[in-house]
Amino acid sequence: MADMVERMRAGFDTFAVESCTYCQKVSLHWKVGMMMPRSPRSLFITMSITTIVLLLGYAYLETFHGHSTMWDLPRFHFYVISPTLLALAISAVAVGWTGIRLRDMNVLMLALALLSLNGFFLIHALSTPGFIIADQCHLAGVSSQIAMTTCAVWIFLSSLSSDHALIRIVSKHRRRIVVGWVIVIILTNSAALLDPDLSNFIPIDFAPLNYLLAFLTVFLYLWAAKRYFQQFRLVKFPLHAAIVFGSVLLSITECVMVTTMMWTLAWWLYHVVLAASALMLLYGIIAQYRSNLSVTQPFHQVNGYPSLDHLRIRISRSMHNLIAATETKDAYTAGHNYRVAMYGLQLAQAMNLNAEQLRALVRGGLIHDVGKIQIPTEILNKPGKLDQDERKVIEQHPVIAYEMCKYIGFMSEELSVIRHHHEKWDGTGYPDKLKGTEISLLARILAIADVYDALTSQRSYREPWSQERALQVIVEGSGTHFDPECVFAFVQLCNRGELVVPASMPS
Repeated sequence: MADMVERMRAGFDTFAVESCTYCQKVSLHWKVGMMMPRSPRSLFITMSITTIVLLLGYAYLETFHGHSTMWDLPRFHFYVISPTLLALAISAVAVGWTGIRLRDMNVLMLALALLSLNGFFLIHALSTPGFIIADQCHLAGVSSQIAMTTCAVWIFLSSLSSDHALIRIVSKHRRRIVVGWVIVIILTNSAALLDPDLSNFIPIDFAPLNYLLAFLTVFLYLWAAKRYFQQFRLVKFPLHAAIVFGSVLLSITECVMVTTMMWTLAWWLYHVVLAASALMLLYGIIAQYRSNLSVTQPFHQVNGYPSLDHLRIRISRSMHNLIAATETKDAYTAGHNYRVAMYGLQLAQAMNLNAEQLRALVRGGLIHDVGKIQIPTEILNKPGKLDQDERKVIEQHPVIAYEMCKYIGFMSEELSVIRHHHEKWDGTGYPDKLKGTEISLLARILAIADVYDALTSQRSYREPWSQERALQVIVEGSGTHFDPECVFAFVQLCNRGELVVPASMPS
């Protein structure tokens, strides 16, 4: 299995990057009217109107004179729907690999949901009677229900927090899971088409089992929609809006699917809604990353350390806007998140961390102070010393940031940076009073970068310090505030003259 992962990885890396680049170029030409709703109110209204129109349309198709007329179009069903589903399944694989490269669990899980939906529905299309299979309606019903339910499971899992035990497992083995799920779908398709009677052992398209499974599927979709709507109210990411909308459409698809006869107009309606749902989810990813920003800059290649200009670390425009909103509240820390991430990146490079660790450090560093959005401005910008109560309030910002970020796709490594960058080596930091190596290495690195930038930057109550004075404070904190090994590496980096002051963050 490991060998197969490595063989497929190289090919998927290139394909995923090229696909994502193409999607970005295409999405830039979409008109504003095609964009996702930008506020919870507009999302709710648009979603409600769409749901009412679809349900009324379905009710009409089920009751009008001649509603049971068969629109038998097997050639269209086979020759149009099959290649469409195959193309969407391949796109889902590319998106999944992009999610891995971007270290975004929401994108990864959504890609697995799309792969399940289109991959298993492909059996439904290929089993159109009269083509590969003479007459096998049961297989079509079984495969369509499996597609809907497995898609619902993945979307539901994507709504769980990144620190959930199950999501940690998926994150840890994400490459193997993507490749393994692709193999499962390919083998399932092959086995079903070679021996259609295998579906007889899965009677999930007969009452009452079909209704029970439909109820479970709809519940998972609507539960995920609710969770993502709650998150959309906080961060307003287009991906979250797309998942809310897509999940509601898929729940309608499920209801229509289990209550209609094959080849009727209502049966064709669920195919249309299904296609709209899949495209909505795919567009959500495109909208989220349509204007990816590269947050790295070329640093000098010295003393055998590789240059970082080849390391692609990208964030979405939505994430950039969230960072900007954080820094808007505190004018004296404008650019702080970016500089801290870049200082941390250089220190991590000097300590020979691998590329995945570097990506995690930068993503966590860029948004480590996002919790300050919910800190009162009068406390955040107070020019003098904070009192005890004010200190308790501001010390909650890592927890606030952690609670926000664990629902917007960040993996556990980034979450440790976000929550623990104010922990101290001797256990006197906050918020969890961690000590020594209980603090993740990435958080220990960022702690130095955070303090260094704070000391060398302009503040309302003092001028920026020189590098020598800031280094003296960091050295004095070795073994108490900071990890001695990280301090040693940082001092060596500065003494060699290799620490580069980052330019401003791309906009």
